[in-house]
Amino acid sequence: MSYYLPNEVIIDILKRLPADSLIRCRCVCKSWYSLISTPHFITTHLNFNLSKPKTQHQLLFRHYDLNLRKHRITLHSSNDPFPRDHFSKYLNYSDPAIHMRLLCLDLEVENKGGFFAYPSDFIELDCSHESINQISTIVGSSKGQMSTIVGSSNGLLCLSHLLRNDSQYQDLYVLWNPSIHKEIFLPVRLHSHRHYALAHGFGYDPATDDYKLVRVVYIDGIVPPQVEMYTLRSGVWRYLTGPGPANVIADHTLSVFTNGVVHWLAQTPNDEGNIRNVIVVFDIGHEVFDEMPVPKSLEGMEHLNMEVGVVDGLLALFPCNGSEWDLEGEESYSIWVMREYGVVESWTKLFDIDVGVRRVVGFAKNGKVLVIKGANLLSYEPSTQKIFNPHIQSHTESFYLNAYVESLVLLNVADGE
Repeated sequence: MSYYLPNEVIIDILKRLPADSLIRCRCVCKSWYSLISTPHFITTHLNFNLSKPKTQHQLLFRHYDLNLRKHRITLHSSNDPFPRDHFSKYLNYSDPAIHMRLLCLDLEVENKGGFFAYPSDFIELDCSHESINQISTIVGSSKGQMSTIVGSSNGLLCLSHLLRNDSQYQDLYVLWNPSIHKEIFLPVRLHSHRHYALAHGFGYDPATDDYKLVRVVYIDGIVPPQVEMYTLRSGVWRYLTGPGPANVIADHTLSVFTNGVVHWLAQTPNDEGNIRNVIVVFDIGHEVFDEMPVPKSLEGMEHLNMEVGVVDGLLALFPCNGSEWDLEGEESYSIWVMREYGVVESWTKLFDIDVGVRRVVGFAKNGKVLVIKGANLLSYEPSTQKIFNPHIQSHTESFYLNAYVESLVLLNVADGE
């Protein structure tokens, strides 16, 4: 075909194919192998997927399956990741006992294993690679180990795994693109067994077409912290010489990357010596820190159990409304968004989630909120205050939800360890 069609036409055809098909297409001939592996085609394919209507976008969901004892990473509709009719669509409505079946459906679903026992509304990503499964699995706290998804961008996930032994810490990192079944292991970071707090951020710099991982390390609680950065293009870690944040980011605080900036929640003393809540920001392109105020009503409040997030493309905050947690660690939460990025006055409270929950996980395009109550993932509809239970149970910290786009990122990067 390449002898009869212009290269531009071939690119226009190939860019519409899914990533796994393109991997197979590289075996057609040498010219296709070279074409699909070029940075230009990888970017073209990514931009085509990003330009698709929002209704075609997907959400990446990660949780630890308590029965299978491993993490599962699945793709869901961004509009309604856990649809209310997911279970009932399997019923035979011509069955004379349909009304009884509907009444018993909730119990039947729970007995069968919940949402993932009915595989029609999600796609499961292959996590069978031993190294990926190891680094993405929560290990018992008795072993002094923990793991997390630092962040994701353009189909690329950054995973971290902290190992502790008697003499030092080992921080392991991997960049993983599940669309092409490829991972890159970053150089291990070693630290002496001193007390330190660690915050991560991961994002994409379009000016240099580079993916960057930033580490903020508070050794013995010293402020400002050490700041290190890994860039995919360089393949090495380096220390940043500019000033680090003058605030304290709690150990392993979750970060959010949006508008080219990594965001963490932090605290700093005010002029009266009281704690002030702020958002620490790191411009991934210019590699500089700054801070952004939270809503005035949240600035001096304690026990917020607050997280930073994204709602419909807007920077968001999820604070709890109580002055302190109840005995079960569940509270009413509020949802705030910054309607105009960088404009403090544009902070707006959208609504309250009046059911007691442990954590707000994320949002669907249709406005539903995924929350954790007890060990259960629930879908909460703000307009009606109705709750849908997809029967997914796990550790609170294992739930992760973020936008996902299929890509070829890492395809032309040499394997590393």
